[in-house]
Amino acid sequence: MTVLSHDPAPENALYRVALVPTTSPIAGHQSAPFTFPFQVAKQDFSGFNVIHAQGDEQMISRRSPPVVRTMHGSALAEAIHNGWRQCSPKRFFMHLYFYVAELVADLRADAVIAVSRDTSRYYPKVYGVIPNGVDLEHYSTLQGEKTTQPTILFVGELDSRKRGRLLLDSFRERVRRLLTDAELWLVCPEKVEGEGIRWLGNVNGEVLARLYREAWVFCLPSSYEGFGRPYIEAMAAGTPVVATPNAGAMEILDNGRFGLIVSEEHLGETLVKLLTDADLRERLSKSGLDRATVYSWERVAEQYEHVYENVLKRRSPA
Repeated sequence: MTVLSHDPAPENALYRVALVPTTSPIAGHQSAPFTFPFQVAKQDFSGFNVIHAQGDEQMISRRSPPVVRTMHGSALAEAIHNGWRQCSPKRFFMHLYFYVAELVADLRADAVIAVSRDTSRYYPKVYGVIPNGVDLEHYSTLQGEKTTQPTILFVGELDSRKRGRLLLDSFRERVRRLLTDAELWLVCPEKVEGEGIRWLGNVNGEVLARLYREAWVFCLPSSYEGFGRPYIEAMAAGTPVVATPNAGAMEILDNGRFGLIVSEEHLGETLVKLLTDADLRERLSKSGLDRATVYSWERVAEQYEHVYENVLKRRSPA
């Protein structure tokens, strides 16, 4: 397998990385999202059987090998749920531009895979639904014991569809008042200070996995998740999940069967209940571990292998 990317290969990668230039000498790094599709289209794909695109392949010639496109969400939904005020007019219209590019990619690809049933609603041509995969062993085997004091972990941005600000306010107004030793761990770019607040900034994958294991509860009160990978990462680490209603959470948590899905108004009191009920945390931890197995990389890879086989047969039935 060869990966076309503007990032170098990680250590011990089992695949080859072909670095693709992404910047324009005129516009610089900011132009990368717009120039990358054209740079990809210039590549020689004659030596490959299948192109599996995660985005930005809409300019590839139809004479190329079959293209399998994975849709990881919808840029239109991003624009709607981030909102004009939260993501700025510039970012809002950028999301709309990318949605048009997604529609072009959807119509040109040989097979389109959505990572969730909700994501499939945004595109006219979807071949099937295959979820994102998670390295279960990575989250289950790393060392890390639950902290002695009640802890809540958040991963995302404060002022976006991730709605970290909502959680921060609920923690200060409800959780911290009733549980004076509780802590809120924030993995986010915006620096936050205050009693019981532990701001961690951006962390690498190994540190994040340890935080998942050590926290008592993981809370991501997003208004929209095209899939919701952090929910699975938390469950794979054995940590109960709390979410507000969004398409990704409803699908992954099976409408509340494998985690708690609550309204904005009841977020604070739900967190207090979960932090003070060890039996409930244990039940959610066990059910979450079972649920996470559905998203193992082994299962996901097997499904994609069938997709590759089918598109190759449709191109060359003989």
